Amino acid sequence: MAPSNEHSRRGFLKNAAVAGAASLATGTANADPVYNRRLKIGAIGVGEYSFTTFSWSDIIEPDKPANNPRNSTMDTSFLNMDFTHCWDVNPEAAQKFAARMDGTAVKRYDEMVGKVDGIIFGGLYEAPWQCRLAHPYVEAGIPVYLSRPFAYRLRDLDDLLDLAAEKGTPIMATAKYEHYKEAPALKAKLAKLGQIRCVHATCNTPDYPVHFHLQFMMMRILGYDVDTVSVQTDDLMRNNYLQTDWIYKGWENQHPFPLSMQGLRNSDQFTISIFGSNHTETASMLRSPDWQDGLYFRYAPQILAMQRTFEGNQLEPLENIRKKTAIFLAGLKSFYENNGGPVKVDSVSPDWTAPFPMPGWIDDSIFR
Repeated sequence: MAPSNEHSRRGFLKNAAVAGAASLATGTANADPVYNRRLKIGAIGVGEYSFTTFSWSDIIEPDKPANNPRNSTMDTSFLNMDFTHCWDVNPEAAQKFAARMDGTAVKRYDEMVGKVDGIIFGGLYEAPWQCRLAHPYVEAGIPVYLSRPFAYRLRDLDDLLDLAAEKGTPIMATAKYEHYKEAPALKAKLAKLGQIRCVHATCNTPDYPVHFHLQFMMMRILGYDVDTVSVQTDDLMRNNYLQTDWIYKGWENQHPFPLSMQGLRNSDQFTISIFGSNHTETASMLRSPDWQDGLYFRYAPQILAMQRTFEGNQLEPLENIRKKTAIFLAGLKSFYENNGGPVKVDSVSPDWTAPFPMPGWIDDSIFR
């Protein structure tokens, strides 16, 4: 019998589409409506392996001299955010980022409560701890963007989602591929495909923790009802091959079908083929040789969604965040415990903890 996941049904599932706008005056930097001023953003995880330091900050505040080493002409006046505070497990990294952004590095992870309108988690290595790091902000009604893969134990995420539902705090948990226009475009074409026979996709992400980019895009297109997951690779972090396979449960007038994904070192951002009984639909995105194009087209759509979240809007049902996490963890369980064989998503216990890529990255004593 599969372990019970009833813990996840307790709070957030009943209120999955929370509207957090009313919470923004609680614990945020300024009681004025957020649309009357620039948003004050705090960053957690600004050191090693952080998307905040090498892409997101370049877009959010390209006018800062330290972010403009190549004489950028990028105009992001459509954004309304400033990095004003930051924290990192490495104080030197926090100080360095704060100097770049003309902000303030705080000594404790929870010291930004009452000073910011939103929190961005950008580091991959902080992910196993980020539900605890985010707790004081969600409790205070401050919207949070969670770094991927959101959690390494479902119970940690369940507790945070329950709190978000209770407090009405928006939580955003996405990867940039989900925001590409090709995702809703392909989804809209599914009805004319007939029966989906199989799906094949590749992406330029040759490590499993970053392979979530493609995985979460495929969920946006095909839905979140995945039955089994298998992951075969020679190394999760630095591999020569990476094969992820899902079996979708199917739905009304649609039989179960397989999705096969490969992480490759190629020039395509992604390539997707959906084979139906009527015809085949495909989509792809090439990487641009221009670094500014890369920032605009690969990252800006996601950052716009972050801004809407920090203005008080819940991007997607909280249940979707849990399903993304459960599917990702099923892949880790396949690799670590089932020799790459399929694992049922519903069999992943809320208390099963996946091995961390950087164990001991954060000392638990900071939470005392």
